Amino acid sequence: MSGTRIQLDLFIPKQKSDTDNAIISALFAQQLFPAIKKIKVYATKINEGKANEEMTIRTVWHKCYHDEGKSCEPEQEI
Repeated sequence: MSGTRIQLDLFIPKQKSDTDNAIISALFAQQLFPAIKKIKVYATKINEGKANEEMTIRTVWHKCYHDEGKSCEPEQEI
């Protein structure tokens, strides 16, 4: 069966302005994360139960500090 597969990998660097950081945090909390949660209920695993099963309903986010040479924070499920 065919379907739509969406993969999204974004790195949003910390902004110089606290206002811009607040806007980005609000967009995540108020728009992006709720939209992901709503559409996630329609997602299924590809080839579920078969040897070639693919996990296609995993959505996580975390704070990344690779550019500072530090470890990332733990992933959080959306």
